[in-house]
Amino acid sequence: MALPLLPEPVIEYTYDELASNLSTTMSTVMNDLLIYFQEQWFVKVSTSQWCVHGFAMRTNNNAEVFHGRFNRRVQVTHSNIWSFIKFLQGEECRFHHIYTQFTAGLGARTKQVKTISIQRRIDNLDKRYYDDLIHVMEYLDGLSFTVAKRKK
Repeated sequence: MALPLLPEPVIEYTYDELASNLSTTMSTVMNDLLIYFQEQWFVKVSTSQWCVHGFAMRTNNNAEVFHGRFNRRVQVTHSNIWSFIKFLQGEECRFHHIYTQFTAGLGARTKQVKTISIQRRIDNLDKRYYDDLIHVMEYLDGLSFTVAKRKK
């Protein structure tokens, strides 16, 4: 889960180290998953396409919000051209409102305390890694604990 947060040059090495540190039993159980991951995310899709190290925005939430809004506004699975044009006109109007607000001095939405806290932890781990205070596997462990979701 945290591999994309690592610097791109060390991702594949870290994955290999992670896989080699698995117990024999765990390696056998996870063999199909490890093969899939290797073929899909190192061969078919290059690491440069999924590495988000150093990016301020690391998710596709904006795209998901746009598509959700699009589906709600069009209100049908396969819309006709007129529904689509009406949606585009609404999006243009929405964009002009947002643009006017920004030019009038309204800043971006404030980040949640939780988001700021997670980013600070990631920044701290980055600094410790680049200062050679922690090894790449400790870096990965720290990132994993930082971004992991708690079970409810």
